[in-house]
Amino acid sequence: MIERAVFSYFNPNNSFLNRSGYLEFEDFLHSMALAVVTASRHFPQVQVVSSSWGVDMFRQLELPVTEYSTEFDALQHVPLAFWAYGKLTAYAMQTQPFVHIDNDVFLWKSLPQRLLEAELCFQSKEFFHAPGYHYYNMLRPCWKAAPVRPQIIVDNEVTDFAYNCGICGGHRLEFFREWQRCSVQYLFAPENQSLFFRRYQAVLQHQNLFHEQYFAASLVKAHQLRDRVEVIADDVPDIREATANGYTHIWGQTKADVWIALKIKKRLQKESPSTARHIDEFVKDNKVHANQ
Repeated sequence: MIERAVFSYFNPNNSFLNRSGYLEFEDFLHSMALAVVTASRHFPQVQVVSSSWGVDMFRQLELPVTEYSTEFDALQHVPLAFWAYGKLTAYAMQTQPFVHIDNDVFLWKSLPQRLLEAELCFQSKEFFHAPGYHYYNMLRPCWKAAPVRPQIIVDNEVTDFAYNCGICGGHRLEFFREWQRCSVQYLFAPENQSLFFRRYQAVLQHQNLFHEQYFAASLVKAHQLRDRVEVIADDVPDIREATANGYTHIWGQTKADVWIALKIKKRLQKESPSTARHIDEFVKDNKVHANQ
């Protein structure tokens, strides 16, 4: 049974400019805090992985965290565009069964037992033909043109769906280390850099869908694990559908919705008034604004 929830915050610039998609850094803090607060009610162990800068910040917020890691101090050279690599690092460093939860995912109830006992578990599936998931097909030309590609991914092409990693984990720990190795080979090969940052720069921000979620599906296929992967639900088309399954995931452009950000703030004030106050104090003391 998984008893460990893991969160991560990759911010190689160590500045308030990285808002994880939210309009204001304060909005990100409310989201991260609510994610940790809600998860802490279902998991006895809660780890946050970040840089020393990030860990110092989260400690000031007095989040219900049982363990911090500064593993991301070693990732200062990684471009912010490859933000999902931070998550993969957090996955790969685990030494016991875990579930990684994104900082914009709020667990209103415990995850189903079948997920907590699974070899691998994910939030949901993302079907390539469905509206909103066309980016996978947009990324394929870059993938096919890359001089360096992990052979196991090449040999196990996936044509139907990838896995949403808003929630991701399991007991099969070597899978996550292999996954990270594949991403390292693809993302950091010198021969591939001109594709990412020049030829296919228009889709640079979406590359994370491929080396994280597509690679996961490909490795699942390679190891013949499809029948043993658990998801909360196959198809989760919107936030309302997700909430009906016991969690809320603030994905994509919804983070830029001022009304959504306000709802998160008010929910945090209700769920953990002391945490909300610590964030107010931090924002005031550090003069946190979007233009910093």
